[in-house]
Amino acid sequence: MLNTGLTYVIYLLLIKATNATFAMAIGYGVTSLIGLTLNNRWVFNAHAQFKSVVMKYYVTYLFTWIISVGFANAASSWSQMNTTLIPLFSLILTVPTNFLLSKFWVFHRQKLKEVRQNGNQP
Repeated sequence: MLNTGLTYVIYLLLIKATNATFAMAIGYGVTSLIGLTLNNRWVFNAHAQFKSVVMKYYVTYLFTWIISVGFANAASSWSQMNTTLIPLFSLILTVPTNFLLSKFWVFHRQKLKEVRQNGNQP
């Protein structure tokens, strides 16, 4: 929720000076490193090495970013939706998608469990 709230605050700060697509893109970019740290250490309690999860995390982040920015662009271009509501509807799409990909792909703990059980054997 913290990361989501920060993304929304950044969006609201930028929407007047830019457009919905740019504001959403910057919000995602700024909060990505915070999200990686929070998800690895707190949300999924994976404590995985940074390099073992960073690529998967950013692939997931890129995927949900495309959904979010695409939705922001479509909603602001083709509908009469209030621009301050666009991120809220975008979250309905991206939060569950991001959570599921993170839980079952990025921070999946099976490999970590195997290393703990077997040691660091080749």
